[in-house]
Amino acid sequence: MNLVGPFIALFAVKGTQKSGKVLKKQSDLSNLHNSRMRWAVETDAVVLIDLENVRGKSDFGLSHGELLKRTILWSKANNLQDKVTFFVDHGSIHTAYYLPDGGLSMVFAGPRMKADDVLARDIAFFERNAIVITADNELMSRCRNAMLNSRADIEVQFIQPIKFICDLENIVKKTVTIEGVIDSPMTTTEGQSECLDNNNQDDANVLPPELVQKIDEEIKLRGAMYETDIQMREKSNMSTPKKRRKLEKRARMLCERLALKGGQSLDHLTTLNGVTEYDRNFQDEVLKQWEKLRQTATRREMTGDRILLAEYFRRKIESISLEQNHEAPDSAKSSSHSLRYAQYIQNMSGNNVATCMGSGGIQQSSRSDGFDHSKASDNRPLRLVVISDTHGFEESLTPDGGMLPEGDILLHLGDFAIDNSLKKKAKALENFDAWLARQPHRTKIVLRGNHDPFSVPFPQSGANYFCKPKSIAIDGKITIILVPYSSPRNLSSSWRNLPMFCDILASHSPPHRILDKCYNGANAGCSSLRGKVERMIAGPPHLWLCGHIHEGRGVENVAFGLTSRETMVVNVSNANDGRATRIQYDPVVLDIDTNGNINVVQGQGIQSKSSEQEQKSAIVAVQ
Repeated sequence: MNLVGPFIALFAVKGTQKSGKVLKKQSDLSNLHNSRMRWAVETDAVVLIDLENVRGKSDFGLSHGELLKRTILWSKANNLQDKVTFFVDHGSIHTAYYLPDGGLSMVFAGPRMKADDVLARDIAFFERNAIVITADNELMSRCRNAMLNSRADIEVQFIQPIKFICDLENIVKKTVTIEGVIDSPMTTTEGQSECLDNNNQDDANVLPPELVQKIDEEIKLRGAMYETDIQMREKSNMSTPKKRRKLEKRARMLCERLALKGGQSLDHLTTLNGVTEYDRNFQDEVLKQWEKLRQTATRREMTGDRILLAEYFRRKIESISLEQNHEAPDSAKSSSHSLRYAQYIQNMSGNNVATCMGSGGIQQSSRSDGFDHSKASDNRPLRLVVISDTHGFEESLTPDGGMLPEGDILLHLGDFAIDNSLKKKAKALENFDAWLARQPHRTKIVLRGNHDPFSVPFPQSGANYFCKPKSIAIDGKITIILVPYSSPRNLSSSWRNLPMFCDILASHSPPHRILDKCYNGANAGCSSLRGKVERMIAGPPHLWLCGHIHEGRGVENVAFGLTSRETMVVNVSNANDGRATRIQYDPVVLDIDTNGNINVVQGQGIQSKSSEQEQKSAIVAVQ
């Protein structure tokens, strides 16, 4: 009896049913996509594109310039000109550019932020419906929350990058069929064509092989360090001493190899601060040649490559934007949502604005006092005014109970509450909020201390209260990790979501055995937090601010973990020794620039000690 035929027929029927379901699903997705595009046009929505996420879905086969050219054609075909904004990871500065001929703007996140953070922060800025093109589920959730928290009656829809790429392909095919060539505003003039398409130029300037090898090795080492850091954050990989030692040995070896090879080629090629061994023309030439090399490279594109490619793209866009904005009439710009947003980002640049990295947001207070923002520049240092352990005596921080010194950020490291009855605690919290509201700082951050409640509203001051570790970026240039009082278990679970590096660490607890000696002689610092900082594969922070131990007020320079670079640890506790009964010390004011240089402007018991430590370090360096 032949049983093969019926089986074949059965599988053929099932295969046909399965393919029919796939085709139906694709048809449904296509209809959903088309309905969202119609909704965007009908509701005058803006389109926000996560550029690297789209490139990633093309397996990084689309270059920045090619994706830009195709998007301009796509926005024209869908009547979305002056409503499209690209968000780009990396770039030497956090800035934005408007391209009148293309009808869109480009926003670069900078070296210390992600494009996701900027997009989630600013999606409600437009005060209108939005289409976000991304496949990042976390970014989708953050965008939805941002829209819900906005006062305007607006909503957000999402388009998958794969469908967007298919749309771009179809637009290109139609353009080629109808016009014979791809005619885009980015390639209409001779100068712009040279900027965005270097494939037709002669390879007159070829990079020296030793420089190519040096950059390539640094990119690979940084990629290996990043992967090792991810492994070290996984609890299962650190569960036994043997596993921990193995990963720490690998991390130390990678750090040493990177240090031996210089380890700063990428920074020198992308920085604009002038502190580099390369001049601007040489930087431009290397970045240009690196893009050409990537077009024929067999190695997969890594984060280091994207840093170089994004900076080269930013410089090309900068030159094109200057040319197009100079030629475009003002009437063509008046109603552009993209232009308005680009101007907003440009005005923000240099003002040391804080942006939350990951879920959540940072509230900015309206400032009538403080720094003169008309004098802001990209090189202005960040000024921090730091206090801790005020225990209800915050009015005594200044002689007349007035305002604190001016600065960009007011940072309270915890223990602001009092130990008393519920009624008196509530009244003290209300007074603390009112006191914060009188302070001139645009950004006010409060960490939870061991005496503080888990949830505190700050309706008057709009201060940002953190009960879990979080990271923020300042102008995309300086990263701050905030660590409130936490148990070792909660600290470990939250730490895995934080960046692999930071410039400043602000915690309630000091590191174990550093500025943590109590009145009874015991060391009460956090050993768990110190261990995590020692294992930061990209190096410890330049500055560690802490409080908690009143007797520990002072400063100390310490080399943590895998690198020999010293960290300035500052305990800023304001209360008297032992149980807090009064304010004994004044606020600490510090300036920190993008190169990690720290200047203690004010701080009783800290200014003198920091200058003494600097002198000792200088003597050791001379010897």
